[in-house]
Amino acid sequence: MKRCTIADLVHFVDEIAPFDLAEEWDNVGLLQGYRQAEVRHVLVALDITESVVLEAIERDCQCIVTHHPFMFRPIQRLTDETREGHLMLMMAKAGIAQIAAHTNLDAAPGGVNDTLLKTIGATNVRGEGCLRVGDIGPVSFGLLCTQVAKSLDAQIRTYGNPDHICHIIGCCSGAGSDEYRDAMLLGADCFLTGEVRHNVALDALHDGCVMIEAGHYETERPVCSVIAQSLQNRLDELEYEVMVYCSANNLVEREE
Repeated sequence: MKRCTIADLVHFVDEIAPFDLAEEWDNVGLLQGYRQAEVRHVLVALDITESVVLEAIERDCQCIVTHHPFMFRPIQRLTDETREGHLMLMMAKAGIAQIAAHTNLDAAPGGVNDTLLKTIGATNVRGEGCLRVGDIGPVSFGLLCTQVAKSLDAQIRTYGNPDHICHIIGCCSGAGSDEYRDAMLLGADCFLTGEVRHNVALDALHDGCVMIEAGHYETERPVCSVIAQSLQNRLDELEYEVMVYCSANNLVEREE
């Protein structure tokens, strides 16, 4: 079995979700840690929280791979007086690095949005960038909402007539409600996202597109197990002695 470094892991994450797909304003890649440090255990999580860091320490992980990055906005001080500072210092003390795959994972084939539509049962998924559409019907909007809520284990908010018949669903996870117009150009008559601004919901209904707001966290959570398995498969294929875990604290943190 071969020795794996943080630099190797960065390369494998880049294979799954190429960093050059990230938006210019994003903060992705290796955000904390030594590139040549050895990796034996990796934890995949949506966000870094104290519970996730403690889980990484308990599992003897040398790296946490996340969807949401630290230092999304520039910081001038790294102290334990802020949430991110506290967590970053905890990780530094424990020798834990962070690799983030954010908008690049949203846009990547097999990434957040492909996984989201697959999870709710859509077929013939297509699209580019962070936008996807897939075949879902014919099905009533009311029945589709029940299907989405169950598939994502989410408390959803709906915008539209339950009797509206849906054929093609568009999606953009997280705060992606503005993408509904481009989804309609691809034939979508309903749209799924994590957060919907009130005025956008009104515009969508006026344009003939019903909407499902399923939660930022809930629309992105499914990708964690996918990226963990993809990383493990690649590491095993190349005979690296590394174990990859999907965080058990993603859901726990949400319920607190």
